[in-house]
Order: sequence, then structure tokens, then C-alpha cells
Amino acid sequence: MNRRIARSLICVLPLSALLGAQAPLRGPHYEQVYTLKPKEGVFAYARISPDGKRLAYASQISARPVSQQGWAVNVVDLATRQILFSQQGIDAYWSNDGKRVIYSGSQGVTIWNAETGGSSSTPEASPLGDYFSWAVRDGKDLILTIRNNYYYLNGDKPVLPHTEVPSCDKIGVGERPLISKDGRRITTFFKGNLVVRGLDNCDNIFDTGIQGSKADFSWDGRYIAFHAVKSQETGYEIRIVDLQDRTVRTLPGLQGSALFPSWTTDGRLCFRYDGPDYRGFMIATDVLAAPVASLPAMPEALPERRAWNDIFPETHAAAGMRLVMIWAPWSAHSFEAFTSLQRARESFAKQRVKIDIMAAADPGSRESDIARQLSDFRVTVPRIPLSQKGLAMTEARNQMPTTLLFRDGILIGQRLGAQSSESLHDWVAASAR
Repeated sequence: MNRRIARSLICVLPLSALLGAQAPLRGPHYEQVYTLKPKEGVFAYARISPDGKRLAYASQISARPVSQQGWAVNVVDLATRQILFSQQGIDAYWSNDGKRVIYSGSQGVTIWNAETGGSSSTPEASPLGDYFSWAVRDGKDLILTIRNNYYYLNGDKPVLPHTEVPSCDKIGVGERPLISKDGRRITTFFKGNLVVRGLDNCDNIFDTGIQGSKADFSWDGRYIAFHAVKSQETGYEIRIVDLQDRTVRTLPGLQGSALFPSWTTDGRLCFRYDGPDYRGFMIATDVLAAPVASLPAMPEALPERRAWNDIFPETHAAAGMRLVMIWAPWSAHSFEAFTSLQRARESFAKQRVKIDIMAAADPGSRESDIARQLSDFRVTVPRIPLSQKGLAMTEARNQMPTTLLFRDGILIGQRLGAQSSESLHDWVAASAR
């Protein structure tokens, strides 16, 4: 063999062969499965089908949406990159068998059948909440909403009246829940911490001690996956808590923000990725090969007393009442929240109520996305800076938007999710007494 051929063979040999018998390092692997359009917005969570072949997400391209009319639930075939279904709405979630999708549509709570292409809407179920999660309990389909309400299905129709998640000692009901696939447990928030509890009982309450976002159960119920603020960098990372061993893993090697993971039946995770190198959806395999760490020895609960300077040190503290909404451009309810905030501001001004109204953007989001949304929504509320450290001092780590109310530089209340102008007005009025 001449030297030229030998050099050519070396160039095509895999790295493992060049290194001899040394095995490649084991760890999670990432695949880019669907790239977003240049100006396409994705609102709140996206969900992978149980078999990992189809993706459902809420997309928005047109500027200044009116209510939910600017958002479309898209169902994509990941093998062909073809959109199989697109209708106005948000908050899509797959059935356990992968044959149906529930979402909040223009006609109310809607279920789309992927096999027949038909859909059924139930307007009267809409006030019970969106951000659905789907379970099968005792052979019956069960839907849980963000407002701690749940109901069974008869075919594609909710069986009403609904049932409410009961309150428990020490943690209350919890906020913004998601349900396990068997319908027995839920993940929820208590004082910003992720907590696992029973859907209809107070048995086996487990406080993870972690401040994270909405957590999705694995199909065997052993793990929950969620995004959380990175400890040292800007953006979000995916964490996985083992509910049996009570440990935590963090998906490594992701420089951008990773958001809203959801599980396939074979243990992969699909999530949205937003970084300088890629913007779209990814699937991670071998996620349990990520390094294992202990859960916090002490819960990361936020301090009972927080001051303005703890959260917004870049902005001068002032006496009197201040209302600040923290939002992210990927939140499905940003337009609704800004509309209500600006209406409340106008109402306070007419009634000569002395209160400062401001907004702060999620520091993990791209400035171009933030600026575009502020322009699209024609926001007139002043924007103030918010750092990653400041965000970590708020419940906005759990839910966007989050509204904070201050009096004389001290935080006196916070509310998760978009608030109506009426609820903001009543909240401020009651707090001013």
C-alpha cells in the first residue's frame, strides 16, 4: 500500500478507531427535528406525540394577534416536515394513544381526531381553564387544566360538572398543574417550588426543592422533566428529577435556551431550542445518561420578604404602589396580559390612583423577539431591565407572565398568569387599604 492510499484511509476512519479500543463517551444525544421560520413565534409548550413522530405546537407569525386569532395549533409530521393540521388555538396536548389532540380553540375546548380529521368543540368547558394535560385513569380519559379543574371525557366531549383538586395542609392546592399519564399524581407549584402530589388526595407530597417550570411526567411515572433558569448563564436548561431516587439530572452541552420538554413512550425528550446556532425543536435520546446530582439539601423556596432592589436593582426604588408584569415573548398570553395591563393603567389614571405600571422582559429571551413583540403589540407601558438574578427572585420562573405588586419598595403580592384589567384593579384597590 502506498503512502497516499494509507493517508486517505486514515482520513475516513472514525474517531473511535483512531483512538483504538477506547469507547466513546456516553451521554445524551441531540437531533434537530424541525426548524422554525425566521419570524415564527412559538407560544408556551409544544408536545411530542407518544411515538415521537408528530409534534403539536402553537405558532404565530402575523403581527398583533387579536385574542387567539393570531395563533394556530400546528401538527407536524417530523419525518416529512409537513403540516398535517393547522387551526386557530393554543395549548395542544396529545391523548395517551396518540390518536387525538386537545387544545383551546376559537370555538372553545376542542379535540381533533388525527385518524378521521374531524373535531369537536365544547364552549362551556372553556371557563375551566386551558394548558391541558391528558391522562387515562381506570380506563377513562381524564383532562386536567391549569386552574386545578379536571373532568373525564365521554368520547370527545367533557363530562360536566367538573371536579376540583383538593387543598392539602402546608401546600394548599398548588398552582399550574400537569397530570401523570395514569391520572394519579400531578406536578404543581408551591411558593415557586416544584411539588408532586396526588390528584385527588394529599398522600406522598414531595417537594423537589427546585424552582422550575411546568413539569411533564415520563410514561412510567418515575421522572419529571422541566426547564429552569440556568445557574450561571443566560437562558433555560432542561432538568430531570428522579422521583424514586430523588436525584436530578441536567441535559448538558446546550448553549442556548431549552424550553418545555415532553416525553415519548420510549424515554426520549422533545423540547424547543432557541440559540444563536439553531432555533426550532430538538429530540434528546439517552437523557438518563446525563450526570446525576443530589436534590437541594434545603428547598430553594423564595424568601418571605423581598424588596424592589432584590429584583430590579437597576431601576430606582420609589415610595408608593408599583405594579410590574414580567413576560416572555414565547408566552401564549402575552397579548392578553399587555392589553389588560394597559387598560388598568388607563383606568388608574382616570381615577387618579397613584401607582406606577411597568413591564420587564424575560432575560433569557432574545432581544430581537422582545422588541418585535413590543412593536407588534404597540406597548405603551414603560419597560424596565430584569437580570437573570432578579428573575430568580420571582415566581416568573414558574409561569409567564407573572405580575408583582410593590408598596414602598416591598413586594406585597404576586399573581401567576395573565390577569384581567378588572382583577388588577381589584387587587390594587384591596392592597391600598
